[in-house]
Amino acid sequence: MTSRLLLTLALTWGSLAGAIGVNDIPALPPGAATPAPAPAPALPAPAPVTPTAPVTPPTTVPSTTPSPAPSSLPVGPALGQAHQAALRGPATLTRGTTGEWTLQLTNTGQTPIHLEHGACDLKFEVLNAAGNIVRPVVNNTVCTMQLVITDVAPGETGNVLTLRWDGKDASGNPLPAGTYTLRAAFWDRQVSIRPPAVQVTLR
Repeated sequence: MTSRLLLTLALTWGSLAGAIGVNDIPALPPGAATPAPAPAPALPAPAPVTPTAPVTPPTTVPSTTPSPAPSSLPVGPALGQAHQAALRGPATLTRGTTGEWTLQLTNTGQTPIHLEHGACDLKFEVLNAAGNIVRPVVNNTVCTMQLVITDVAPGETGNVLTLRWDGKDASGNPLPAGTYTLRAAFWDRQVSIRPPAVQVTLR
């Protein structure tokens, strides 16, 4: 029974398939447009490019402060013991007079400081406001033959040597009024002590 039904359906389907041709498919009515394809998805617009300003290197402003001239002071190994050094003397000097400045040494360590040196082992130089050396170091070999002993105990301050300046240059000519810098250095051929420079107003 089932075989007959299947055979009948197969024959009927074959007859229908043969009876329908290409010409039996209805055409579009006249004037009808072919449907347009679906539009492609829109892509995001590129981000606008903002032009960047050129980078300008920073401008270097020249310094108006004059650089000090290279020192003419003696150089040696620094004192190896803890200490503080200062140059004590007048801040103002009248032209035609002589000022005195003393090198004071403060022992900030735990052991005594012992120095054996000459009487002229404290040298100094003078610079003008432009940073030029107007009175370089003057060497005196006569007084170096004198032996001076300086001992400074821990926690104490002692005077080492004193220098004198009369407001003149190395040739003995009086310098004009103004502000000058006094730089000094102690050197006994073994150790060197450099106190901070001091300002002196010459009137």
